[in-house]
Amino acid sequence: MRAIRCLVAAVLAAGIVTVVAAQPGRGGGGFGGQDVTTLVLTNAALQEEIKVTDAQKEKFKPAVEKQTEMNKEFAGAFKGGFDKDKFTELNEKRTKVSEEVKKVVDETLTADQKKRLKQISIQVMNFTVFNDPEAKGKGKGFGGTTEAQKAVMKDVAEALKLSDAQKSTVKGLVDEFNKESRELFAEAGGGGKGKQIDPEKFEAANKKVDKLRKETWAKIEEALDGTQKTAWKGLVGEPFDTAKLRPTFPKKD
Repeated sequence: MRAIRCLVAAVLAAGIVTVVAAQPGRGGGGFGGQDVTTLVLTNAALQEEIKVTDAQKEKFKPAVEKQTEMNKEFAGAFKGGFDKDKFTELNEKRTKVSEEVKKVVDETLTADQKKRLKQISIQVMNFTVFNDPEAKGKGKGFGGTTEAQKAVMKDVAEALKLSDAQKSTVKGLVDEFNKESRELFAEAGGGGKGKQIDPEKFEAANKKVDKLRKETWAKIEEALDGTQKTAWKGLVGEPFDTAKLRPTFPKKD
């Protein structure tokens, strides 16, 4: 049960990211991270944003069913306790299902829809877009960095061409964001040993972290020159409310 609680805590902490400019080996996502390529199958806000048609939704249905069955299998596998080997086996199976789902999405969406989806993906990755895609560390799955995330990191690095001084500035700003975010979530019961999550406090912490995130982004953009700001605007596009993609937790009775 303790292992399961740790996994839940990892999901809850997904909003906290780490820049690894001087810390190779630490990944940027994976388990608990949000992959918009699969979320677009069912998330109404995301479908509305990229203008998914009814015909495209019909094409998504078989993939949605397969994904739903995989999630049910995963959720019901550990009712009798956590089994590491079983987790690894199912995680590998889930990775294959995700790859099949992404293929369906890629074949169904238009070029403009995929462009917007990529922009939102960058926004969802948050500060991890500045991570080193070549840093050695954990692979796919829990705590790992996916190939899709690495591709995004490379695109951002090539487009911005940050100087060493700028990388240092970004790292300092994100380190401070991470520190304050951890403290806010810890107060809500997310991250402390034996603490129960208080949904209301957790939602309040999320709002404070969202505000802190915007302030940090503003400071990062101040560190960019004119050419870099233009390139960044092209990468992320118009702001999307990523809170609409966030899992919700039931409130206490």
